[in-house]
Amino acid sequence: MATRGRPPKAQVPTIHPDAIMVKLDTIEKILEHNRKDIEDLKQQVSMGRGGIKAIFIIGAIIAAIATAYGLWKGVR
Repeated sequence: MATRGRPPKAQVPTIHPDAIMVKLDTIEKILEHNRKDIEDLKQQVSMGRGGIKAIFIIGAIIAAIATAYGLWKGVR
């Protein structure tokens, strides 16, 4: 059978301040590690962008040479 009225308040566990400090220190270490990982990823992305630009430029040069050669062959 259901009881009437408000349910009893739950007991809030007390946490020792030293335990909170240990958890905060752990969180700070994790955040620092994540910052370093993010910086590494940014560097890798910028290197990838530079590689794509280089491939595009080399491809454009090769296409220009092939076009010029084809036009030169066609004129003769």
